[in-house]
Amino acid sequence: MKTIRLYHPHTHEGIAYDPPPEGIALNVNDADAELLEAWGLTTPPPALTDAPTESDANMPVEGASPPPTGTAPAPRPDRRARATADPTSTEPAVDTSARSV
Repeated sequence: MKTIRLYHPHTHEGIAYDPPPEGIALNVNDADAELLEAWGLTTPPPALTDAPTESDANMPVEGASPPPTGTAPAPRPDRRARATADPTSTEPAVDTSARSV
């Protein structure tokens, strides 16, 4: 048996674990310990202090040109297909995809 520290949500031997940020200690056999380590479940997640904050992201970079003022980014095109059907019609839709042979 080996004691590991589980840092990520996982179900082990029918028990669902949702560990706190500091992890939870589990006694598992050596094979399970190796598997959980291989899956990365025993590796602590990165600390939230490592992520840049919004104020850090808006800080000017030395030597970089300032962003243009008064311009907005171009809108992104909508790539989703649009179905045009009359919701008030009671007539069945015409199948235009059928081909005559």
